[in-house]
Amino acid sequence: MPRIERATAPHASGCNGTAMSISIVVSQRVICASLGAALFLLFAEPAGAQDAQQGEHVFRAQCSICHSAQPGRTIIGPSLFGVVGRHSGAMPGFHYSEANRRSGLTWDPATLDRYLTKPQQVVPGTLMTFPGLRDPKQRADVIAFLKGLR
Repeated sequence: MPRIERATAPHASGCNGTAMSISIVVSQRVICASLGAALFLLFAEPAGAQDAQQGEHVFRAQCSICHSAQPGRTIIGPSLFGVVGRHSGAMPGFHYSEANRRSGLTWDPATLDRYLTKPQQVVPGTLMTFPGLRDPKQRADVIAFLKGLR
């Protein structure tokens, strides 16, 4: 257990110029508690962490009616394989609405979150009739799932 025996510093009031003794003892418990807290913060998932596996369940229930997670497989909407980082309206072989082609969006996680909340608000004129996912946790999970489609 490290220990600093004595150090001197001027008296806090500065009135009498005397030095006061400061004894600092670092206890083993404090070190262990600090180490434990650091490890917890390092390995614990943050509140609301994205769960790609849960996102796959939401995707299957809410999105797979129109979209595929397989590369190049178009259903009603385009394949969402590799969508994260893609420009809106840019997947070859799919006929996008004029609104999607001209939106200038790149599907990064923040844009996907806004879009999945209310698609028609983010891209007015989109042909996607899906009303959106209101639950932020579900959106985060779906985005985590989509990020893994590479």
